[in-house]
Amino acid sequence: MSHPKKPETTHNIHPLILERWSARSFSQKPISAETMEALFEAASWSASSMNEQPWEYLFAEKGSSAFEQMIDCLMDGNQPWAKNGSHMLISLAKRKFNDKDRDNRHHMHDVGAANSALLMQAAHIDIYGHMMGGFHMDKALSAFGIDSEKFEIACFIVLGHLDVPEKLDEPFHKRELQPRTRKPVSEFTKKLD
Repeated sequence: MSHPKKPETTHNIHPLILERWSARSFSQKPISAETMEALFEAASWSASSMNEQPWEYLFAEKGSSAFEQMIDCLMDGNQPWAKNGSHMLISLAKRKFNDKDRDNRHHMHDVGAANSALLMQAAHIDIYGHMMGGFHMDKALSAFGIDSEKFEIACFIVLGHLDVPEKLDEPFHKRELQPRTRKPVSEFTKKLD
């Protein structure tokens, strides 16, 4: 299916970066176990402080009870469309360094980098993902037995093959069709002398 949200850019940006976007309309086409392994391997090659690699992923395939539990942990605004994905992931960030009893203050940054690598690898093979911060933290920690002293939940991620925006109810249909925009570079950069 053709990508409906190609952005306009000022500069020549790598196509893989432009392919990644937060879709909401997913088809019933499954994602193979081998493909999921490749996505996780892509995440594993992300840079991290002291090569700590503080990421862990819990994941479930559509049709499993764990998938339904993950959907149940999402806030109401995410459940109607996320339930159509092929896989749900919980992205975890390990709070401390492995060989030292001290906090890794870069844990969320590093996990964010891993998530971005995973999603760009997915976009490379026409799989789309949507990271979600809209979930019930206590419910998720309890449902999946996550030790909150050891791990922080960075986000939930739904993955799937793209489907037509028309299958979505409002307000999601409109959001799926809105042009992608970004702040001008001048708004978030400052050259120092």
